[in-house]
Amino acid sequence: MSFSHTYRTLCSVNLYHHYFLNDGRESFDNPAFPELKGEQLEKYDFQSFMRIVPSERTKKLCSGQKIIAKVTKTGLLLLIQATDTLTDGVYQPKINLAQNEEFHFLLYAVDPLFENYSTVVGVPTIPFFFSNKKPATELGAFSEINIETDIPQTPVENYDITEVTFKTISELLTMPERRRLFGIISLSVQADTPVNSLLDIGGLTQVNTPVFKVQLRNRETFWSYLDATDGTLIHKSPTVLPLVKNGIVRHTFSTTAKRASAAPNRLVFIKDSSGTIIETISEIFI
Repeated sequence: MSFSHTYRTLCSVNLYHHYFLNDGRESFDNPAFPELKGEQLEKYDFQSFMRIVPSERTKKLCSGQKIIAKVTKTGLLLLIQATDTLTDGVYQPKINLAQNEEFHFLLYAVDPLFENYSTVVGVPTIPFFFSNKKPATELGAFSEINIETDIPQTPVENYDITEVTFKTISELLTMPERRRLFGIISLSVQADTPVNSLLDIGGLTQVNTPVFKVQLRNRETFWSYLDATDGTLIHKSPTVLPLVKNGIVRHTFSTTAKRASAAPNRLVFIKDSSGTIIETISEIFI
């Protein structure tokens, strides 16, 4: 039997945003419409709103372990140099990878309008933490990073960590890496959930390599239609409506005529006396 060195998939991470992927009111990953997801992903590139890079420490780790981190239109693909084994679909890394090793990939929001169509801020006080292993410093509930088949997805807001945890993690990052950081994807070789481990306990690749995902929701706002000549209010939607880049969100008033959809570049945030946002309004001039 011949053996050959080649690069094999270690895992992958998809970065989804409903603003770009939903078709109007329809969620792109609704199981009731199995073809919609593929259609929406054909025109999708997460790099229009987010940048992902390995930390300096992870760059060195990947180089030493013969691992390639490849950015794709949907996220990130990790490939490891490995040899065949006697089991189909299972491979032996060329260089043994320690069971307690972990990789850190850093997320940065790059679209100036990101916060206008997202339910989270672009630069949180403590970056969101997406991991397949709970840090020892997290004593309470912890949300493990979603896998591709998790529907509905865990809201990004649930991926918060304590200051103690972030202080420990930030010691592995350089000062420039910590600046304006949106989130950290931390992938451990051995995960809390065995099927989400990068390698099995014998140090071999998984038969079904894990596919993780980070999924962001689109913002919903009240739609206010204003007279283009003098800015007076013509109509305000009685309920919030979603902001989406693709598809149609229909809203009518006065007549049955279709009205223009809201765009994320005309947002007004209404705050209470303490500065808390209590209402988000999209202005539409007609």
